Amino acid sequence: ADEDAKNTQEEEQQRSAAEAEEAKQREEEENQRLVAEEHARKMQDEVEDRQRSAEEAKRRDEEEKQRFAADEDAKNTQEEEQQRSAAEAEEAKQREEEENQRLVAEEHARKMQDEVEDRQRSAEEAKRRDEEEKQRFAADEDAKN
Repeated sequence: ADEDAKNTQEEEQQRSAAEAEEAKQREEEENQRLVAEEHARKMQDEVEDRQRSAEEAKRRDEEEKQRFAADEDAKNTQEEEQQRSAAEAEEAKQREEEENQRLVAEEHARKMQDEVEDRQRSAEEAKRRDEEEKQRFAADEDAKN
């Protein structure tokens, strides 16, 4: 009877340790999921900020083009034409740089979104594996009893 009690106590300690380890693992996976979600929110905010900046730059560019067109009517001399041409080239360069920055920001946002989705899938897969492990553990416990 003492031997049975000793074995039962050891089994209970092992089961308790296994349950504690599973609970710790579930908590770590939940923390990873929460971190991934927070990272996704921050990335989404950054993407929206960059999109707003790109839209504002586009609006300023459109206003500048309209002002430039109005000024164009008043310009007559060769020097003014050369200055206008240089300004247009600079504006075109700036628009191209802003467009490139917008494209880079969108690509970065896509990559971040893909990373977030990958992390969420990993977290879901880990949760599924944890559930399967709990079910196996429960089945093993039932089989022992």
